[in-house]
Amino acid sequence: MRVSKELIEQYHAGLCTPEEQLAVEEWLFNDDTDALFALPGGEEKHGVRDAMWNEIAGALPANKSYRYIFFNSFWRQAAAALLVGLAGVLLYSINNKPVTSEIIVINNESNSINKDLHTGNFNLSLAPKSNVEIDRNSGRIDFCGAMMIKSKMDVEFTIQGTCTDEKEHGDKIKLKKGLNYIALNYAGPGEATELLVLEEKSLMGLPPLMKRQLMDRFDI
Repeated sequence: MRVSKELIEQYHAGLCTPEEQLAVEEWLFNDDTDALFALPGGEEKHGVRDAMWNEIAGALPANKSYRYIFFNSFWRQAAAALLVGLAGVLLYSINNKPVTSEIIVINNESNSINKDLHTGNFNLSLAPKSNVEIDRNSGRIDFCGAMMIKSKMDVEFTIQGTCTDEKEHGDKIKLKKGLNYIALNYAGPGEATELLVLEEKSLMGLPPLMKRQLMDRFDI
């Protein structure tokens, strides 16, 4: 097909058939198609083609810029959302990282708020002004104050009260999976401190005041 000036004008106006459009575009990109092009006298192919390219180029920047800005804006928003999500996940995992150390030491210096610990094997709530050391290698729990512990498996611990300089006698307790146990150092008026360890359901056998205090403290 010969490419004429009239055909080029039709191409500009969007009136070409697919075959005519293909012929014009082939002419635009090929320097060796002069034989297929019929120009009016006095006009050169390169001059006409350069003029066409200038018209085409004049229409491209606005569209190209618009698509570029849209693309960048979209991906900037997506990247920002992804970073915020990753930061949230990282912060959550840091704040809720399971404790895996074989020896755990906790000191709750608060006057009113329990300190909670969640590990792979058990959950523990330590009352205010209490401290605890858990050695999972030796199976010992040394503590002073009051705590509630729930094991996620059947396990045996020796629970030792350490409020005084001289260690009190330790009680070996088998913690059953899923049950809450309360341990506290207790001393009546004029009496020596003693260690008390019991299941949550056994609270009903305690003196009313002690029972109420423990139930309030551990939200039972």
